[in-house]
Amino acid sequence: MSLSQRLRETRKNAGLTLEQLATDAGISKTYLWELEHDDDGQKKPSADVLLKIAEALKTTIAELLGLPAVQVNKTKVDLSRSLIEFRDWMQQIGEALTPEEFQDLAAMRFRGGQPKNKDGWHDLYRTLKRTTGK
Repeated sequence: MSLSQRLRETRKNAGLTLEQLATDAGISKTYLWELEHDDDGQKKPSADVLLKIAEALKTTIAELLGLPAVQVNKTKVDLSRSLIEFRDWMQQIGEALTPEEFQDLAAMRFRGGQPKNKDGWHDLYRTLKRTTGK
């Protein structure tokens, strides 16, 4: 499903008109209409615009973009591509992460951020294993 379809569906499920959502998100009704009818994916809204829309719809950017997420302690956590790559790589080398390890890593934040690549996740994982003894 495209961003335009998810956006339109989420807005309708929330019972909001285009005008209401545009007002709540602080964007123009015309731009919102363009996003909802951009079935070819030509429009590339900024993260700021997506965040405003997501907050107005009481959802996440990941949900709007159709990105994978996991549930940790009933708190939704977005999965980064780099974490997914790390998980897949660990499985390839025969050291698959347990579901608990994967969830713990997904919820991990350091100074508000996460590793940006597979090697960064591997360093973090090794550090956690070494310091926790698990």
